[in-house]
Amino acid sequence: MAKKSSSYTIFILPDPTSKPYSFSIKKKTCHCLLGALSVVVFILTGFFAQAISLLGDVTELNILRHETKGHRAKIQSVAQSVDDLKKEMARIGDLDQKLRIMTDLAPRKGGVSPLAQGGSEEPLSSLIESKLLSSKKLSEGSVVPEVTHSIEKEVLFLRKQVKEEEKSLLELMKAISAAKLRWDATPSVWPVKEGWVTSNFGKRISPFTGKLAMHNGLDIASQRGTSVFAPALGTVIRSDFDLELGNAIAIDHGYGKVTYYGHLEKQFVIVGQQVGRGEVIGLVGNTGRSTGPHLHYEVRINGDSVNPARYILN
Repeated sequence: MAKKSSSYTIFILPDPTSKPYSFSIKKKTCHCLLGALSVVVFILTGFFAQAISLLGDVTELNILRHETKGHRAKIQSVAQSVDDLKKEMARIGDLDQKLRIMTDLAPRKGGVSPLAQGGSEEPLSSLIESKLLSSKKLSEGSVVPEVTHSIEKEVLFLRKQVKEEEKSLLELMKAISAAKLRWDATPSVWPVKEGWVTSNFGKRISPFTGKLAMHNGLDIASQRGTSVFAPALGTVIRSDFDLELGNAIAIDHGYGKVTYYGHLEKQFVIVGQQVGRGEVIGLVGNTGRSTGPHLHYEVRINGDSVNPARYILN
């Protein structure tokens, strides 16, 4: 039996006419080289697989970084919107307090609007920004719950204040409505647009007796036939003739206020008629106990005569 060779002989023939070269490699050495080559190929294959995976992670990381920047911008935008809303609500609270003073409503507890209390003292946008800057990664999950909680806390605070402000505004609306009715019923304009005051409210020498006497109104001289206007909303409770005042009118404006008009040439209203501020109710005349064409104008509060000049704003 032929003996098995322990090596491999390799022949190299550069071209058909050249002398061949040959060399031998032991089988054991060849096997070792092939084994080493296999290991190298395996290692390189694993390396390339790891490299491809790493490239994928880098790509994903870049995408996450881009998304993180977008999330940060959105969070900061929401925080800034909350801050802006708080400022607007604070301005509404200040206006609320001013309206309460104007409508004679009791101020809120402590004299300060609850819109100016509570919540974070530092602007939410600044607070959120500092928290985001202090975190290395938004995706770590350590900052997101804290940031979300801060925003939710401010939003809940604003919701509570909106409900409180809604109650206050309803109260203000009722007060303003009542104030408007009272204002509409308050004499505030001249009953005649043309003329001059010849006798003021107060004590004077009576032109009829020559003695000191109380004059309960204003005498406003004007041409006969000059229009007389109602100075406020009210109901006519008198439209007749009086020996002292001649053709006279009385209007009840409510809230204890009644105005009187005397010495009229004509009356254009009847008892029970509703009249508004600025509506013509009669004409200046010289009827009754009068020394010349003029309007006698009185204002009585709860039955007591007061100076009509206090109720004329124009």
